[in-house]
Amino acid sequence: MSGEKSGRNFIFYFYPSLFIAANALFIGMVLFLFYASMQPPHLLEDTVNTSPYRQIASWFDPIFFQYNLVLLVFAVGIIPLITLCYTSSMREEKKRRLQRELPPAIYSANSNYIQNYLSKISSIRSYLGSMMSLMFVVMFGCMIILLLKPAPLALPDLAYANGVDYSKGANFLMLGTYMKSYMVGNRDYINVLVYTLTAFQFGFLGGYVYFIGLMVRSYFTLDMTPNIFINSSVRMITGSLLAVVLSYFLIDPDKFSEPDAILIRSLPVWSFFIGHFPDRGLVFLENIATKALGLVRIHEFASPLSDLPGINYNQEILLKREGYDNIENLANANALDIALRTGFSYQQLVQWISQARLHGHLRNDYHAFVNCTGIVSLDDFVHFYRTVKLQNGAADPIELIVASLKNEKHDLDDKIRILRYLADPRDLATDIPHSMRDENSAADQETISNKS
Repeated sequence: MSGEKSGRNFIFYFYPSLFIAANALFIGMVLFLFYASMQPPHLLEDTVNTSPYRQIASWFDPIFFQYNLVLLVFAVGIIPLITLCYTSSMREEKKRRLQRELPPAIYSANSNYIQNYLSKISSIRSYLGSMMSLMFVVMFGCMIILLLKPAPLALPDLAYANGVDYSKGANFLMLGTYMKSYMVGNRDYINVLVYTLTAFQFGFLGGYVYFIGLMVRSYFTLDMTPNIFINSSVRMITGSLLAVVLSYFLIDPDKFSEPDAILIRSLPVWSFFIGHFPDRGLVFLENIATKALGLVRIHEFASPLSDLPGINYNQEILLKREGYDNIENLANANALDIALRTGFSYQQLVQWISQARLHGHLRNDYHAFVNCTGIVSLDDFVHFYRTVKLQNGAADPIELIVASLKNEKHDLDDKIRILRYLADPRDLATDIPHSMRDENSAADQETISNKS
């Protein structure tokens, strides 16, 4: 136990100390560059003996360079700033929201679990590791965009003093198979380097813009968790690398000097798009690789979350972040757990889970069923069945549903009749999908079983 306690104490002090040290190093570097940019020009004329920091400061006009430094500090500093505001002010608001949304019985039964979770996410220490990882990713990406200026190749004697000297080559990530051009002394590799660097920077920018929107949304919807920072870090890295990889499709070895003008001009645009939506970039890359290699596409027996009514792209991303990649997974989710970790309301999650369960029974006929009946969830189906039986014991709810589907091309009669036995009124997604369910619930179920 003493070893375990000492380990917890080490973690308790390690992340705060590392966070403070990393931020102090970053601020010190920025202040040093800011100071170097304010030096008189004659001190920078000796480019051989001048320190690298002063050389970097001399790449731009001093005012423009200082403005870029301010942008860099803002891009990195907004992450801990918003996180600190969230953890200090939103805990009680999250608690009040859950108290309003959850049924009293569910809230009372899980009050300790809810309190422990809220205490955890209200501590800034829970965010330090993931937040620091994201800050490093943003810092490196913004430095490439704002500070690393390429040197003019037309002035070889002063090139190293005016920017990064790419005439000395680059790595395989930026050149790929065109590294051969550099090795044989062909300057064509510079064109490739321009394309890949542009794709990388705007891919990162797309991922960063998505993160800012996600962070602001999470602040107001009360679902800013450490997972957001890890997910955003991976998203920025993935989007940047995908944009670089896909940029190689613009390069035609046979007509290298005359690439497609439209694609080249729009390179920043679609690189930004891939960085903003890396999943779509992966799908595009998969389609290209599958066709080029003649591979057989694997068909998964899983339904995408977008098949459910009311789920858009952003909501699908948030559900996937919680581990629910398809409708079948969502059908087995716990609404309370997701409500705690996300900004979705409990009632909304209950509705989606119930829709997923109905979709699991109907599969490809789900949309036809919804269009003809207006019943979108399993809870709605059971509620309709129960209400018809209570109001008219002689009526058959299943026949009413089948009659509404008579003009449908698909034959759903058998599925509906099977669903009658699978969808037990006692096996619902929640206790409160309809207000009537709480009233005389036991008597209603007994009436249904007797009249069925």
